[in-house]
Amino acid sequence: MNEAFTVEFLTDAIDDLRQIITTFKMLGSRNGAVRINEKILKAANQLSTFPYSAPVVPDSKISASGFRMICVEQYLMFYKLFESEKKIVIYRILNGKRNYPTLMNRLKSEYNDEE
Repeated sequence: MNEAFTVEFLTDAIDDLRQIITTFKMLGSRNGAVRINEKILKAANQLSTFPYSAPVVPDSKISASGFRMICVEQYLMFYKLFESEKKIVIYRILNGKRNYPTLMNRLKSEYNDEE
């Protein structure tokens, strides 16, 4: 059986998740906040077992940097695989309605510096 990958959330991704949860609470949906938090954490946990299950990002500039993307409701979780370390790093969790290619391309150079 294949060894599971560890999953790490970068600070930006943790901040994104907190903002998502806060938005649900501000809109009066504590249940929605709990539900989306659980779904995002479950998706991240599933990536540890099935790291290649999500496609590369459709934007060619972002995918060229090795980003993959998993959808959780209307949110897009961007991550990279580090095969030799058996590690998945989650970089951002963004609302799919936002212009994610612009946001990710703006931050791409910062992310590439970490490799």
